[in-house]
Amino acid sequence: MIFEHFLIGALLLGIGIATMKFNYQLVGITGYLGFVEKWLGAGSTYGFFKFLSILTCIFGFLYMFGLSDVVLELLLSPLTQFFPKNTGL
Repeated sequence: MIFEHFLIGALLLGIGIATMKFNYQLVGITGYLGFVEKWLGAGSTYGFFKFLSILTCIFGFLYMFGLSDVVLELLLSPLTQFFPKNTGL
């Protein structure tokens, strides 16, 4: 279990680094994203892919060391008021 987390986290970290390094080639393969260009302006597909790459690196690092559950619980804790716990019927 721990080895799997480390392996998957390292894989995500590697994918994030690779997509950051080969950002130009990635946009050449996928083309420009219309909704990103529409909302963020011309040429923003590169920035969008860089942002996703950074998020992938961060999540991969957190998952590798078992911190992803803690961070997601902390980030999503304000939503608990909208979803009460099931008390059973």
